[in-house]
Amino acid sequence: MQQEELEEKVTMLEELIQGFIQRITIVETEMPEFLKTFLQQYKETLDRIGGRIETANKRYDDKKIQQQMDELKDVVSRVPKVIGVKNHHHFGAWSKSLIIGVVVAFVITAGSFGTALYLNHQNDRLNEEAYNFWLVRAMYPKMAETIIRGLKDDPNAFIARAEKAMEKQQAIAAAKALAEQADKDQKAARDNLKKVRSAK
Repeated sequence: MQQEELEEKVTMLEELIQGFIQRITIVETEMPEFLKTFLQQYKETLDRIGGRIETANKRYDDKKIQQQMDELKDVVSRVPKVIGVKNHHHFGAWSKSLIIGVVVAFVITAGSFGTALYLNHQNDRLNEEAYNFWLVRAMYPKMAETIIRGLKDDPNAFIARAEKAMEKQQAIAAAKALAEQADKDQKAARDNLKKVRSAK
């Protein structure tokens, strides 16, 4: 079976080779004819090109061309193989002022932004105080009249008294917070003592 397959493959290859041989003979016979027709069509063009090459050769003297080539070779031979280059980087006059301008613009922008945030925070605080005073005025009109009268009569003394009263209230609130924390700590200590006694 394998022998028959091999014989079939060999015969197929022989047929292919015969086909190639026939095609090559056709190409060999037709190619010279094609070249002849091509050369006949473009003979005038090739003659013109050849004539131009001859006139160009006559225009330029071989000796001058050779002399220029020799001069060029001499210049190239005198050029050193390694050329030392000094390089240093620096900012030009315009770039220094540009960088300074950008830095100044950044500082001014940052300062303006910080000022705007501070003023916004102060505005919020003042609005909150004004709202609180408005609430006091609405709920306690007599107290509000006393505050307004005190501010009209002697604002500095009234503000100093108010600040002292606020400090006193803050101290009382802090003392209450400490007392509550002490009570919580004392209660936690009592609970721990009871746990220890009950564990015995």
